[in-house]
Amino acid sequence: ILPLTYYLVIASVFLSMSTNVQNDIHKDYRLKLIIFREFFPVVAGNVAYLGTTYLSTDIYADTSEIEVFNDAVILPPQNLNDDLVVLIMGESSLVSRYSAYGYHKPTTPLMAEIFNPKNGGCIINNSHSSASFTRDSIPMTLSFNIPESNDNLFINKSIIEMAKYNNYKTYWLSSYHQGVKGTSNAKFGFIARKSDVLDITDKKTEDHDINLSKLLERHLEKDSVTKKFIIIHLRGSHQPYSDGYDEIDKQALPDAEIYDLTIHHTDRTVKAIYDVVNKYSRNYSIIYTSDHGEIVNVGHGMSKGIDQFLIPFMFISTNNRFDCQFIESFRSSNGYLSGLMNKYILSNLLGYQIDQAILDKEKNNDRILLPNHHNVLFLDYLELNKQP
Repeated sequence: ILPLTYYLVIASVFLSMSTNVQNDIHKDYRLKLIIFREFFPVVAGNVAYLGTTYLSTDIYADTSEIEVFNDAVILPPQNLNDDLVVLIMGESSLVSRYSAYGYHKPTTPLMAEIFNPKNGGCIINNSHSSASFTRDSIPMTLSFNIPESNDNLFINKSIIEMAKYNNYKTYWLSSYHQGVKGTSNAKFGFIARKSDVLDITDKKTEDHDINLSKLLERHLEKDSVTKKFIIIHLRGSHQPYSDGYDEIDKQALPDAEIYDLTIHHTDRTVKAIYDVVNKYSRNYSIIYTSDHGEIVNVGHGMSKGIDQFLIPFMFISTNNRFDCQFIESFRSSNGYLSGLMNKYILSNLLGYQIDQAILDKEKNNDRILLPNHHNVLFLDYLELNKQP
């Protein structure tokens, strides 16, 4: 039997791999684990996995408030009239499967109506996520985390903490499948646990996403606080796709692929959430986007494949300051709206101004974080992944 120190050395060697054997484990990283166990005894493999998982998630255990604002944030914040700011975060949602973006099957008729420019909404073209894993993309939306480093996650206030500083009560509502407890979701759970209210759908309930509108209504009905910032994290179109739709979707699109049925289900979910928001507020801003895209019938978090980064971005606000041109102002000179801009968009919606020089520098340095934890300019990755 090898000494314990041997196993600990193995664990530290594979520390960088540990973040890839958590929540979103896909083909590339399953292969690494298989190879690892080919060369090391099963016990060593298990010790390495447990050790690296513990070491890599223990840093997310402290959820005490961070005092320092990011350098880009200009203080003090303004007191806006928006009572409600809602971020609906989809999951594994490929924009080219949305009829609102031209797909040939009517997968998103309700969102097309909600976010129709004629109704004051915005259906934004050419958007991409900052990463192809949930655990990486959400922290870059809700904190000042960047592809090069996690440092800002621990030294700067998150968007949730910034909302609280400006007197918004904060809520994190999620599908049971997107729970924030445990090692698998530690990185974005670190942010989620900063919320005043953290609530998830019932594990026993079959249809988790549609029930998010009921969860939302329950909180809005009983809570008299005027200013609220609400994050709603969907199960969306994550694999297995068979868990992401119901009979209503099948009847609406009887000849559709099952992935398309999950998009149709998300369409119904967003409409249900939108109806609840309108029932309880007349001053609101709503963003719908996705943590990342999907290579349909394959997955995400792959070494190659542009579809895992191509996402929808839709927006509507009752505040005339926040129109489609407001969103377009965050678009990079390369023609794309990056998920890295979400934090700045949300900052504005919550009453904060952003240093324009810092914003311009970030906006025009459009890079993405790859599954191997390297970052690359988005256009370079797009060029490398062009269809032949």
